[in-house]
Amino acid sequence: MSAPRLRCMILVPGGASRRVGSGGLLVGRQRDCDIVADDPSVSRRHALVRVTGDGAELVPLGRAPITVNGKARDRATALGDGDRIELPGLTLTVLLEVPRPDQEPATGFALDRARGGSFGVAHSPFVVGGGDHDDLIVKGWPAGALRFHVAQGGLFVAATAGVRRGDEALEPDEVTELAPGDRLAFGKEVFTIRQVAGGDRTTVVGDRAGLPHRVVVQILPRGGRIVFGLADGERAVFLADRRLDLLVALLRPPPPYAPGDFIPDDVVRPVVWPRNPAVSRPEINMLISRCRQDLVAAGLHGPRLLERAPGGGATRLALAPSAEITVAS
Repeated sequence: MSAPRLRCMILVPGGASRRVGSGGLLVGRQRDCDIVADDPSVSRRHALVRVTGDGAELVPLGRAPITVNGKARDRATALGDGDRIELPGLTLTVLLEVPRPDQEPATGFALDRARGGSFGVAHSPFVVGGGDHDDLIVKGWPAGALRFHVAQGGLFVAATAGVRRGDEALEPDEVTELAPGDRLAFGKEVFTIRQVAGGDRTTVVGDRAGLPHRVVVQILPRGGRIVFGLADGERAVFLADRRLDLLVALLRPPPPYAPGDFIPDDVVRPVVWPRNPAVSRPEINMLISRCRQDLVAAGLHGPRLLERAPGGGATRLALAPSAEITVAS
């Protein structure tokens, strides 16, 4: 997996710093936080700093005050390079940088343009579109038309409306796995996916080695952090609100179901939508799509891990046999 496109570091007093990973960085009084504050007025879990697809943001979690550059914040706030996060007894500085991509693509994938040119997917996400800040700029395209992610050795894309894979129109913003030889078209432009020599694809559907053998869920006031233990290490992701509720419903289903089983929608609905248990199947599918996007952005094979039953009606979180599950508040 290639390095995230944006690197976010949090500088603490004294010169030490902590990197913000895909699961976010937790600040609070509780000893299992990533940065621990000593002031008794700080909440046990006070705030979360997380990297998003567009940058970095601060998510307040506790009741005690927190400010960014001297202004009080009580909701998610975008962060910029040099911003100061202040809570009782502690001031943190945000450091943001965009790493220079390697000269040789390390991800094992390239985009061959039908009109000429080949472009390595040098980092994840890799954005193609008409925006000034897109990684590959195509004149006349909307900003961020194609957003490529590399996760567990596979290549995924989330596309804007009007993008086709072969003769098939892609659902807007839905994460789709790609294979070498796939052709993506928008307007008169066509890109073909090519696997770069030496780039091994390690994820094959049904390969148990790529499934988590351990899942640890830490429930937070506005979502939660989930750590997946895999054969090649750990991946962490922060999921907000109902996205977290969905995964918890799949990890702690009522009998006779067990984690890793397909859990019927009728079992999931009351957990995720307690005030509207009659929520429609399209709304469930939309929530699953958004969860998959978060998983892929964290370097996980989202469509494979979060699987719908054939024909719909049930969902499972695919796990290795005898996977260890821990859910802690």
